[in-house]
Amino acid sequence: MKLSPTAAIAIAGLCFVTACGPKAGGNAAAGGTTTAAGGAQASGPDQVISFADLPRPKAGLWQQTMDDGDGHPASTTSCLSGKNPNVKMPKSCTQFTITRTFLGAIKMHMNCSSPEFSMVSDAVATGDMQSSMTSDMTMTVTMQGQPPKTSKMHIDAKYMGPCAPGQTPDDADDDNATAPG
Repeated sequence: MKLSPTAAIAIAGLCFVTACGPKAGGNAAAGGTTTAAGGAQASGPDQVISFADLPRPKAGLWQQTMDDGDGHPASTTSCLSGKNPNVKMPKSCTQFTITRTFLGAIKMHMNCSSPEFSMVSDAVATGDMQSSMTSDMTMTVTMQGQPPKTSKMHIDAKYMGPCAPGQTPDDADDDNATAPG
C-alpha cells in the first residue's frame, strides 16, 4: 500500500502524541502499565479514540527518517498543512483500532485479509507533534502458500520550520482520503 507523506506518519506513528508519552522501545506497547518518571509504574485503562481525536501535526516542514532494519535508513522532508491526517484503508481491513495509553502514547492495531493474503499490524507512537514524533511498527504478512513474513519499521520525525512561501502542503491530496468507520 502506497502512503502519502502524511499517511505514512499517521499510520506508522499514528497520531502524534502528547509530550508526556514514553519513548519508543519503552513499555508503551505492553498495555495499560507504563514506566513513569523516576521508574515508578503508572497504569490506567487505554482509551479507544477515533481519527477525529488524533492530535494534529504542527503545520510546516517535517523531516522523517524511516528505518526498516536494512541498514539504509531513508530520510524525507514533507510540507504538512497541520490538518488531521486521513488514511486510506483497504476494504480488506476488518479490524482497525486506535487507543491512547494512560501516559499519552498512541497505539494502532490493524487486521486485513483477502483470499490471497493476510496482514496484522501494530504501531506505537510517542511525541508532541509540535516538535517531534517517534513510532515503531510491526507488520506480519502471510501470502497464500508462503510462510508469514514479519517486518519492523522505526520512524523519527522532527519539525524543521515553516514551509517555503507559496509551497503547497504534501498532504493537500489527503482531502479525498477516507478514514475507517
